[in-house]
Formats: sequence, C-alpha cells, structure tokens
Amino acid sequence: MLLIVQPKKFLKTVLPKPLIYKIQNFLDKISVSRIRGFSLHLNTPDRYVLEEIIIPYFIGRREFYKILFVGCDWFTKPYNGYFKNKEYWTIEIDESRKKYGSKRHIVDSFLNLSNHFTNDYFDVIVYNGVFGWGINNREDTETSFQQCFQCLRPGGILVFGWNDIPEAKPFPVIEECQSLQQFQPYVFSPLSTVQYSVPDKSDEQKFGHVFNFYIKPLTD
Repeated sequence: MLLIVQPKKFLKTVLPKPLIYKIQNFLDKISVSRIRGFSLHLNTPDRYVLEEIIIPYFIGRREFYKILFVGCDWFTKPYNGYFKNKEYWTIEIDESRKKYGSKRHIVDSFLNLSNHFTNDYFDVIVYNGVFGWGINNREDTETSFQQCFQCLRPGGILVFGWNDIPEAKPFPVIEECQSLQQFQPYVFSPLSTVQYSVPDKSDEQKFGHVFNFYIKPLTD
C-alpha cells in the first residue's frame, strides 16, 4: 500500500512548534520582500521610494548627520548599514522590535521624544508609517509634530509618510494639524516637490502612500 504524506502535515509532526513558527514567519517575509544584497526589503512602492530615493539623498549630504527614524520592524533592520557613517537613531514603543532598530535605540513612545533629546538636536526626522498605525487621534498627532519641531534643529528636515486611505487617515492631517503648521514645506529636490504621492502597483493593491517634506524655519 502506498502511503502519501502531505509535506506540511509531515513537518508539523516532526518539527518542534517554535521552529515551525520561525519557518512560517520567514516564508511570510519572503512572500512580501525584494532581495537587495543579503537583506530582505519590504516590496511595496513606498518602501522603494524611501530606500532608493529619499534615504540616499540624506546619506550623501554632510549637513544631515543626526537622523531619527520613528518606528522599526524587520524591514528596517538593513538601515543600520545605510547609515553606518551617520548618527542614526530609532525610537519604537514595542520593546520586542528593538532588535530591528539602530545601535542607538530608544524603547519609548514617540510622544516622549523630548525626554531623551535636547532641543534642536536632529538634522532629519523620518516619521513614516506611524500616523494611522499607532498615532491615531488628533491629540497624539498634535503632540507628535510638536515633538518633531522641538527636537529638529532650525533648517532640519521632517519627512512625513502617511497613507491617504480612509482606514489609515484618522483626520485630514495636512490641512488640520496645528502643530504641523509650524513647519514650512520643503522642496525635496530628487522628486522636485513638497508632496509626493507614490504610484500604487494596481487597483487591487492600494496603499495611497504620500510623502510630505518639511523644514523647520531658520531663526532670525
């Protein structure tokens, strides 16, 4: 009699559950990734723009040395290599994601940023994929941009990435957030605009991701 065993069921019977979980987690990452060198990168249009256009711009300029990324996950781990010659910081409230952050990592809410840094400290803050995905109401949003304004130096750049879709936009942030109005729009030269809407892959896979660029005004 021929015994037919399905591979998935067989693996579940012979492998310990923690190992099965790691394998499944890795395969899930592979399914949404693109490979660059020896690293996995999230294969979405917005990440491509961030990693291939925005990040290289700041890497290539000496005036942008102290850089903060808000939030981290498995797909941000390669950024340590990108910023190896910069003072690169990350802040993330979820302690389990510390392993994906920079060597200079802070476990805390972004809303408490000024508890960790003096005024005018950073040259660049990248606030991407957090509004609507953790910062979900007006009060927290106002506080988040106030923290950015306080911790950026005059002439420092804020990159704000958000999803312009109803389920990820708690309110019209660009038009209605008061603390954001302290900044001036910044023409990001590689894209020749102050606001860039990332083209989606298809009608079935809509992210509606937008990057807005701001500068903290210089003091008189």
